[in-house]
Amino acid sequence: MRWNLSLATMLLAAAAVVFAGRAACAETWRSYHNDRYGTTIDYPDDFTPGNPPEINDGLSFTSSDGASFSVFASFNAFDFDLAGYQDFIIKNLAAGKVITYRAHGDNWFVISGTNEPDDVFYERYLLSHGREMTEGFVMSYPARLKLKYDPIVARMAKSFRPGSGFQTPGKP
Repeated sequence: MRWNLSLATMLLAAAAVVFAGRAACAETWRSYHNDRYGTTIDYPDDFTPGNPPEINDGLSFTSSDGASFSVFASFNAFDFDLAGYQDFIIKNLAAGKVITYRAHGDNWFVISGTNEPDDVFYERYLLSHGREMTEGFVMSYPARLKLKYDPIVARMAKSFRPGSGFQTPGKP
């Protein structure tokens, strides 16, 4: 009897993973492209864009189930290297955020974890154009929707790309 219960538990867990992966693939996706910096990301079409800021440095999106994300870029005014940029982001995290995962590459880093009262957060940052630009993708969603959003976040993170850099008049 114990073996059958373990097998049933494993089968249910596998079905949940497959269902969550299909949920990420079954949705209709759109692309956001920032005109000022060129930063691009793909996102599910059930997210509604907010009003763009006057300086056109990014955009925030929300969904009806409580998830939200933002994409943004700026000139690297503090001349951060990757370690300095990561330290700055971590030191300025909102109260209640607890980092449970970190990763980095040559020009990017990720932090994710939990946010009180019961949310999950994911943040991916890039240093691009020879450290002239900082670009970010941040997302949060209710922890109860983790199976739904983990594969969505993974797909969004893979699609997050740096843009062409700061656009000034007379410069392509």
